Amino acid sequence: MNSRLNTRTGTVLGGRYKLLTPIAQGGMGEVWKARDAETGRLVAAKVLKTELFGEELPLSRLRIEAKNSMSIQHPNIANVQDSGEEDGRGWIVMELVEGRPLTHYLKGGTRIASEDLVPLLTQVAMALGAAADAGIVHRDIKPANILVRPDGIVKLTDFGISRSTGQIDLTAAGMVMGTAQYLPPEQAMGETATALGDLYALGVIAYEAIAGRRPFTGSTQVDIAFAHVNDPVPPLPADVPAPMAEVILHLLEKTPSKRPESGLALVRELAAAAKTMGVSVEAHPLPEPPNAEGATPPEGPSTAQAPVRHVRRRTLPDAMLATPEALTRPGTVPPPATLAPEPAPVGVEGTGAGARPGATGDPVVSPASVDDERAQRRAALSRRLKKRAEERAEQALAPSAKTGKPRRAPWLSISPANAAIGAAAVPAATKYNRSRVAPPLTTAQRAARAIVFLVILISIIAIIAFAIHNMLGSLTSILGEGRPVLEEVHTWPSPWAV
Repeated sequence: MNSRLNTRTGTVLGGRYKLLTPIAQGGMGEVWKARDAETGRLVAAKVLKTELFGEELPLSRLRIEAKNSMSIQHPNIANVQDSGEEDGRGWIVMELVEGRPLTHYLKGGTRIASEDLVPLLTQVAMALGAAADAGIVHRDIKPANILVRPDGIVKLTDFGISRSTGQIDLTAAGMVMGTAQYLPPEQAMGETATALGDLYALGVIAYEAIAGRRPFTGSTQVDIAFAHVNDPVPPLPADVPAPMAEVILHLLEKTPSKRPESGLALVRELAAAAKTMGVSVEAHPLPEPPNAEGATPPEGPSTAQAPVRHVRRRTLPDAMLATPEALTRPGTVPPPATLAPEPAPVGVEGTGAGARPGATGDPVVSPASVDDERAQRRAALSRRLKKRAEERAEQALAPSAKTGKPRRAPWLSISPANAAIGAAAVPAATKYNRSRVAPPLTTAQRAARAIVFLVILISIIAIIAFAIHNMLGSLTSILGEGRPVLEEVHTWPSPWAV
């Protein structure tokens, strides 16, 4: 990776920011340490990968990330200072956080004590509260996006797939955004991401930190998403303080409305738990994990780890998993004596840990049965996600309940699969759609139209008649009444009158 990235060392962005050394690399961009030529300060620059130069979708996401990040001002969110585009190459400049990602402190299943975890969760909760107040949903809360400075101050980063209120959706129908290990159940089902989903992801991080393992795992992304949707939360280790466990389990509620209502509400819960446990919520340095200086130790037994998958999935013998036809044939199921000596499969739980010491008496699960179960789970979740995507597509194309007008079609990326979706989409069934013929009028509709037409016609005739009557009314009244005509007679006194 470094040999390819080093060729970009010395590149100047916007005539101001000079790339120095690479820091990290993600799916869409590269993060560099850079120097601001105007201020002389060191900054962090996120640049699109070379192979994505000029592509509109990555550029649009980068613009949205810059806009959403700049709309939030909070001490626990990495401050974005500048952004721009040059010849199809987009970039964002933000403050350089001198610290390590939270993944560094979770290496090898390292557990973080409650007194160290409470301040960390409090800071992230305050950052999420500020984002929610600005109408921003992060949608990718995970340890890699939480940076911890040496003094214990936390910085939330990477709003690359964030979404703001009223934002045009760049996600194709049926796609799920986020990291499967920290994906909220409603987001896994294709529903709209909300700030409560960010709190759920923070709950997964809290569980992993306090227990040394993730609550839900699987061999594939689909298996993990299925576990988030359907599996109950595994019990926390017995040494976790009850107030801390209550906060974490509250965050991991499957139903969003049952979780803390906001980041501020979570801060209050953490403060109450800290008071009960007698710990401080003030930020302080996190202790280094035991294997920080060396490589990650090989996977194996660990007293701090427990099987992640629920125990009930490991207690079914092969006899109960056999087909009905096999159960009717003698000799299909081997006797228990032949099953007992078989060793338990290593890494079945998906955590990389081997069998626990002293667990040889546990029932053994056939690898074939486990594979069949996983295949069924993947198929079930795939069908459910496909059905949900179809329902959302139908709702998007159906007329609005308020206006009766067809809604705007959802955005779909240009690909053969999405082209097939667009071709199969049925236009909204409205009489205003030119691709459809208006249905014939019913008898009642025809009668109503005729009545309205007659009323209008009679009204027009009456108005005309009234106007004519007013114009000619005085003449007709004089002729009709036959009044006598008076003539003036001139008279004078006669001289012969007596």
